[in-house]
Amino acid sequence: MFRLIRILLVLVVMALVLPPLYFALFPPADPDLPPPGRRVEVAPGVEVNLIETGHGPPVVLVHGHPGSAYDWRSVMDALAKRGHHALAYDRVGYGRSDARIVAPLVDANANELLAFLAAENLRDVTLVGWSYGGGTSIAAAKKEASRLARVVLVGSVGPGIENRPAPPQWLMELMVGPVLSWVSAVPPVAARLRGSTTALAFEPELITPGYRALLDANFAAPHTLETFRNEGRDLDGRADIDPSGLQLPVLVIQGDGDRLVPASVGEALHRLAPDSELWMVPGGGHMLPFTRSEALADRIAGFAGR
Repeated sequence: MFRLIRILLVLVVMALVLPPLYFALFPPADPDLPPPGRRVEVAPGVEVNLIETGHGPPVVLVHGHPGSAYDWRSVMDALAKRGHHALAYDRVGYGRSDARIVAPLVDANANELLAFLAAENLRDVTLVGWSYGGGTSIAAAKKEASRLARVVLVGSVGPGIENRPAPPQWLMELMVGPVLSWVSAVPPVAARLRGSTTALAFEPELITPGYRALLDANFAAPHTLETFRNEGRDLDGRADIDPSGLQLPVLVIQGDGDRLVPASVGEALHRLAPDSELWMVPGGGHMLPFTRSEALADRIAGFAGR
């Protein structure tokens, strides 16, 4: 009996150790993100990657968790056609931006967003935040709104996000700790996991062609995993993502079938923001910048021209 247990333990250890070792010795070719844009300093020695297109009133787009500036490409092109200067940057710790030095909290992201606006000398900005980027946008607007004209929140985190259905905290810590580290060291397993989470994120809509390649390329960057891991712990109710008292017009865009940010969060954002309107997208999921890029650009441009 004890011999059988020892054999089973040896097999378990081999199953855990050998796959990461194999892929460390024979790593597959990493996918690459689209070409870089310009570098913009947002803190001493810390730069972000900026992509931009079009001319006209500025629209700054802030991606989610994980993500990169390239998630906004279809929306940016649509906004440029509607007479806007569309700018998107990789938040610190993602894409082609520098690795994160300070804690990757909403507050740090908000400070970097404000520094980005100042570095580019942008004014009368329509600020668009998606998911975690929405929380970043709320926090930035509450800190300093002088460069902003209005805020658009797309499937944005907000008050109540900490109450969404989730596994117990101990299981979450296990998943984002050693389990996630092991999974990331075994590319086929990581790809399968990202495939299942991608399907969940897009539900009830279809996965946009090309998205998986973009996501895989983002996670191939050496700093993405750690940033993603830490940001996942940042929505426990402590982040300043309540729009109450925000003295700017706010447009809340929410998919009614969003599986990651419940519709109740979008409704709460609309209820709490003093000057807000709500567009509940029928049949929309969480990935609206991919699945509804033209409609999103129409709403953003119309709101910007109010």
